[in-house]
Amino acid sequence: MDTKILDSVFDQYGYELKEKCEQYRVYLLHQGMYYGAEIVALQEYDCSDIVSEYSKLGYAAKFHHFNAIEDAEKYLFDGFFKTTLTSNRIKKRYNDFASMQVKPYGNLGVAYEYINVPYSIIDSNEVQNGVNIVNDINSIFAKDGAYLMIIEAAAGFGKTCTAFEIYKSLEPITTNTKPLFAELSNNRNAKEFRYVLMSEIEDEFNAGINTDLVIHNIKRGKIPLLIDGFDELLSKNIDTGRKISTSDFEEVETMLSTIGDLLSDNAKIVITSRKTAIFSGDQFNEWVDSYESAFNVVRFQLEKPQILHWLTSEQIDILNTNNVPLDNITNPVLLTYLRNIDNNTLKSISREPDTIVDKYFEFLLNREQERQQLVIPYQDQMKIFQNLAKSFAEFDITAESRAFVKDLLIDRNKSKLSYYRAISSQKPSFEELADTLTNHALLDRIGNRDYIGFINEFIFGVLLGKSILEDAACLLRETIRSENIFEKIIYAFRYAKSSDKIKLHNILSPIRTDFSIFSQINFDALLRNKINGNFNNTNLNSIEFYDVKFDDCNFDTVIFTDITFSKCSFGQGVFENCGFIGCKFKECNCSNNSGNSNYCFGCKDYDSNFINTFFLSDNSVTEECENDDEKIVLSKYFKVDGKTPRMKTITSLRNELTINNLTKVLHKLENNGYIIINGNNTYISKDGIGFYNKYISK
Repeated sequence: MDTKILDSVFDQYGYELKEKCEQYRVYLLHQGMYYGAEIVALQEYDCSDIVSEYSKLGYAAKFHHFNAIEDAEKYLFDGFFKTTLTSNRIKKRYNDFASMQVKPYGNLGVAYEYINVPYSIIDSNEVQNGVNIVNDINSIFAKDGAYLMIIEAAAGFGKTCTAFEIYKSLEPITTNTKPLFAELSNNRNAKEFRYVLMSEIEDEFNAGINTDLVIHNIKRGKIPLLIDGFDELLSKNIDTGRKISTSDFEEVETMLSTIGDLLSDNAKIVITSRKTAIFSGDQFNEWVDSYESAFNVVRFQLEKPQILHWLTSEQIDILNTNNVPLDNITNPVLLTYLRNIDNNTLKSISREPDTIVDKYFEFLLNREQERQQLVIPYQDQMKIFQNLAKSFAEFDITAESRAFVKDLLIDRNKSKLSYYRAISSQKPSFEELADTLTNHALLDRIGNRDYIGFINEFIFGVLLGKSILEDAACLLRETIRSENIFEKIIYAFRYAKSSDKIKLHNILSPIRTDFSIFSQINFDALLRNKINGNFNNTNLNSIEFYDVKFDDCNFDTVIFTDITFSKCSFGQGVFENCGFIGCKFKECNCSNNSGNSNYCFGCKDYDSNFINTFFLSDNSVTEECENDDEKIVLSKYFKVDGKTPRMKTITSLRNELTINNLTKVLHKLENNGYIIINGNNTYISKDGIGFYNKYISK
């Protein structure tokens, strides 16, 4: 056994080397009131006298004979990080989360169940559809080497549920590991990200474990790190669906560098984030390359929930019989509600599809009356929590301390609470009534601290939107200052009844220009199903348009990247000098072609021939391309060493050749199986690497 390595291992854990000789080592630990002595025999040697000596001096003396350095490390890791308690801690935290997900359903006996959603896996040089994301991530945990795993999804599509499922899956292996699950609060500042992470570490581990020791074991892979809500710490301008500028990425890079510094040896880090252009852009790939292959990156992109995974065939038949537009209910909150009500109730609400959201709140708040023996009927419960949502918007927060939330509930609803105190047989105080309301099914404890926020973004958005509908004067720019808050309203109201969407659109229209082009376009698309206005010299990324009309608008010199157009219609002359990169067109139609000035790369229309109809030029491309052009393009798929493959975006390849020549090259390379195109991202295949090395690189 290498004694220098043994000494360094104990030193890492804060021990002082007190005695050393060929036969044994004595390491002392002075930690608060605890004095420990670890006597380690290096060979067959009787250390009983030494153990007795240190015991008499007041030390908790222990004797060891380790067969290998790894045994010593395991002993110290288990002792310091109390791995025997980790399993129970994971079970409790997961069960608390699961209970909160079914809390709104009171005594119905509803059990929480994680529903797999469709997803794709984007590795360094391939794209594939996944089957079970938890199993896929666990297989990466078992690999040697450092890995950064990124789980991306649109708002409300299951990022946090997936993170908890991964956390739970680590419970069986806690004899060797101690996962750290950091839920990042919504109201913290990105520039303090390192301190946020350090704070999470301090909250998770006892005061006797210093941060350096935790970081050491993260790098060794003994502490898998899960960071939920990475995007919540970004400024309002980052998640805007447009191309990420260099100045934008500087903020992201500051946060990523904290994570990158941990990614060495066998570190395994999982982060969840709203789907943005951050992790698919060239700046991110350059950031990864700057670490010179110190770690691997695997991205998982969660897609829209599929109703058939949530509802029974009988439930789906009921919805179809009543012509409920299924795409309008693909929200996990609504699907959970529909999944757990009886078929008679489902038939009843299906007759009025526009009222499904209202019926959900009515159901939930009536249940809450029973669960908490509230004398407040559901209509006034709605008013109370609409006021709370409006207060959160005014303060530009999504969570706050329990005491502060109680004060808001009392201050903003005093007359109502006074009335219900008076008619209650128990005559609760304001404090007691507010305490009951902070335990409401609409609210949840956020993170490790005693913070209270709404249980999900959908509920927050609906309540805030309804408060605006009922009192438009409450709006003003002083109330909705944050783009984050503005987006929450828009995304939640996409499922509201048509009349409410139109009314809300009219009220919010005066402030729409305060926000990014992305938010303005989403505002029109989700609330009116129609885009209005003129948009010039910009980039739009990662948006899904469903049943949207593009006819009373104009886009000039706009690049659309990774956009999905489903059941959309396009008017003549709407697009000029526009590029469509990695876009998907599903069941779309157009009144005429778009003209010569527009182009597309890597787009799909699922054999509907829409692309060739919409674009004047034939995108099938039959002309041959030059070998030099092939060489230029294929060479970009390797890192500076000329050997290691990497992903390239079509956006970045546009700088290498003219549009026509690049179109020819990409078409030929894809047809020959040398590259794989997935939206804006392209990858060189194994055949492509062989072709390049054999015929082109020489």
